Amino acid sequence: MKTYRNLAHIQKKDKLGKRLSGISLAVLVVGMLVSFVPTWYPPDVPGQTALIRFFQEYWMTISFVALPAGFILASLGSYHVNRFARRRWPGMKEWLRPDEVLERSFKGLDDKYAYFSWSLPASYLLVGPCGILLFALRSDRGRIVVNGDKWREPFSIGRIFTVFAREGLGNPRIELEDQTQRIAKLLAEATEEESNNTDFSQVPINGAAVFINQQTEIDATSPSVPALRPNQVKAFIRTHAKEVRLQTSTLRALTRYLESRSEQNDGEG
Repeated sequence: MKTYRNLAHIQKKDKLGKRLSGISLAVLVVGMLVSFVPTWYPPDVPGQTALIRFFQEYWMTISFVALPAGFILASLGSYHVNRFARRRWPGMKEWLRPDEVLERSFKGLDDKYAYFSWSLPASYLLVGPCGILLFALRSDRGRIVVNGDKWREPFSIGRIFTVFAREGLGNPRIELEDQTQRIAKLLAEATEEESNNTDFSQVPINGAAVFINQQTEIDATSPSVPALRPNQVKAFIRTHAKEVRLQTSTLRALTRYLESRSEQNDGEG
């Protein structure tokens, strides 16, 4: 299997997440310290500096602004860290990014397949004899309940303490539909030379949600898109490979076109 990874983009987002998390902590600490100003520096004490007088006058405003600002920055930081940073996953010894965890689930696929990570308008894309498969990754642990098109996380006490450290569930179907439209638009832009006179509009595009944290409990009833664990991904691919079999010439032209349009700086043959 070939891998095309936009490592520069991944590292940039990873650094952004860590910086936002650090800034959020600093903002919250400043807000907490400023709230003690009236006690530490009473207004009637002479010889106060301009900075102290400023804090004395606006300590309440600063404290009230710092609290939501810090939480918002913490949420944004956690969102990027969860999607782009390496971590040690339950049941795994290595420190891996989410894109690497998904890549491991493709182990054993031959060179007819190509994996694109953050290098195309879809975050995670696999192209092969089965056509194009898109994946919406989720890394939070806990219980996920899926009923048709409704995706939700039941309330739990633990979620209260991790609310600003979670990526969030969202709706994988909507995410995959949006990425499907982007990829379809990308395929429609192919010239006859780029497509080798192949009609890319006939290439099937399917998707699935993949919950890469082994501590995630999935309770699915007729989900609008498949809800998979990493060890189920290969079976999902094989099922589609049995239903659809692209011609070798079509697959080569499609892979070559996606390679040319990908933003990657970590390609492996």
